[in-house]
Amino acid sequence: MEKIDDVGKSGYASRYGMICILISGSVGTGNMWRYPRLAAQYGGAFVIATVIGLLLIAIPLCMNENFMGRASRHSAPGAFRDLLGPELTWMGTFATACYFLMHCNYTVILSWCVRYTFMSAGGTYFGVEDKMALFNSVASKDLFTGICWVGIIFLAWFFASRQSALEKVSKFFVPAMLCILIIMIGFATTREGGSEGLKYAYSFKLSDLVDANIWLQAITQDFWSLGSGTMLCVTMAKFARKDEDIVVNTKIQAFSDAGFSQLATLAVLPCIFSFAASPAAAVELAKSGNNGLTFVGLCNLFENVGGGRILGTLFFLCLTFAAFSSVCVASTVFAGPLIDCGMKRTKAIAVVLIGQLLFAIPCFISQDYLSNQDTVWGFGIFIGGTFSGYFAFKYGAKKIVSMINSVSDRKLSKPIVYMLTISPFVTAFILIVWLVQSIGWDSQWYNPFRPSSFMTLILQWAVVLTIALLINKKVNKKTIGVFYDKNSDEFPEVPDEVMNQM
Repeated sequence: MEKIDDVGKSGYASRYGMICILISGSVGTGNMWRYPRLAAQYGGAFVIATVIGLLLIAIPLCMNENFMGRASRHSAPGAFRDLLGPELTWMGTFATACYFLMHCNYTVILSWCVRYTFMSAGGTYFGVEDKMALFNSVASKDLFTGICWVGIIFLAWFFASRQSALEKVSKFFVPAMLCILIIMIGFATTREGGSEGLKYAYSFKLSDLVDANIWLQAITQDFWSLGSGTMLCVTMAKFARKDEDIVVNTKIQAFSDAGFSQLATLAVLPCIFSFAASPAAAVELAKSGNNGLTFVGLCNLFENVGGGRILGTLFFLCLTFAAFSSVCVASTVFAGPLIDCGMKRTKAIAVVLIGQLLFAIPCFISQDYLSNQDTVWGFGIFIGGTFSGYFAFKYGAKKIVSMINSVSDRKLSKPIVYMLTISPFVTAFILIVWLVQSIGWDSQWYNPFRPSSFMTLILQWAVVLTIALLINKKVNKKTIGVFYDKNSDEFPEVPDEVMNQM
C-alpha cells in the first residue's frame, strides 16, 4: 500500500505528527479535571450524552472546519473571506479572538499546574491544614508562580515558532500523557474503594437520558474539549496535503480526545473514592468545582496515601503536559491571521504570546476576573460554532461532504449533510439556553461589572464584535493570496506562500 506521507506537498513531516498536533490542541485540563467532575456528578448518562453529542455535532463541525482550512489555505478570517465573501471575514476574526481571550486565562492555570508539580515533588503542601488558603496564595500574585508563568510562555514560543518543533513536542506529549494516565489508573483502580468511583461515573437511570441539563453539559463539554468553533482545525488543515483523509483524521482526533477524558475519569474518580472518608464525602469533593477538586481536594488525598508524593507529581505533570501542549498549538491558531497578513511566524507567535501575557495579568491578580473571562469566552466559542455552522449552511453542506468524501477512504453518509445544515441552529439554541440560565446566576444580571452576569457576557462580546467589524476591510486587504478556485472540485495543493510559513 502506498505510504500516505510520501505523496503530495505537506506542511507536516508525517501524518502521525499532524494527528498528534490536533490531539495536543484538543486535549487539555478540561479532559483531566472538568470531565471527571461532571462524570461523577451526572453519571453514565453524561458519558453517553457526550459520545452522542460528539458524533452528531462536534465531529461534523470539526470536519467542516477542516474543509475550510484545506480549501482556502488560510486561517479563519481568510477562509471566511475566500469561501463566503469579504463581507463575512469578521466571523473568522471574532471566532479566533474568542479563542485567544479564553486561552489568556488558560496560561495562568498552566502556571498553577507547573507550580503544583514542583510542590507535589517536594511535598510542600503536605501537612498544610488549610489547603484552600495555600491555593489562594499560590494562585494570586505569587512570585514563584509568576516566574513559572513567564517561563512557560517563553518555552511555548520556542516550540510553537517552528512547525517542526511543534510537531516534535506534540509527538512527545501525547504518548507521555497516555503513559502517566495508565500508571495512575493501575494505581487507583487496584485500591480498596476504587470501584465505587467507577460506579458513580458510569451507572445511570434511563430517566437521566431525558434530563435536558445533562445534555446541555455534555454538548458544552464536547465543544470546549474538542475545539469545535475555535477554528483550530481551520488553521491546522491549511498545512495538510490536498488529499489527506479528513474523515479518518478528524475521527482519530475526536475519539482520542474522548479517550483521554475517559482515562482521566478512570484515574481521578477511583482515587477520590478510595481515599475519601466515605462515598458521600467523595461525591461532595467531586462536585466541589475545578479548583476545589484539583488543587485542594486531590492534594488532601495525595497527602494521606502511601506513594502520594509520586502520584501527585504524576497527576500534575500530566495536567502540565496537557495544558502546555494546548497553549503551543492554540498559539499557532492565534498567529495564523497575522501570518496570513504577511508577518513572519516567529514574530507572530511572539506577538500572540506577549498578548496572552498582557491580557492575562488581571487573571493572575484576581481569580474572580479569571472566572469571568473563562465564562465569557468559554461560551463565546458557541458563537464561533454558530459561525462555523452558518458557513456549512451558506456554502452548501452537500458540496462540503462531496469534497471531503473525494479525499477520504471512509465516506460520509447523507445524514451528515443534514447535521451540518442544522448545526448553526443547534449551536445557537445551546448558546441561547446558556444566556437564559445566566440571568439566574446573579441577581444583578444587568450589571456588566459582575463576574458572571448576563450583561458582562453581552457587553464583552459586543466590544470584540465591534472591533472585528471595524477592521474587516483592513483584514481583507492585508490577507495575502487567494488559493481557492470556486470552479474546481478539488482541494488546492499547499501553496509555496503557506509552506514558507512553516
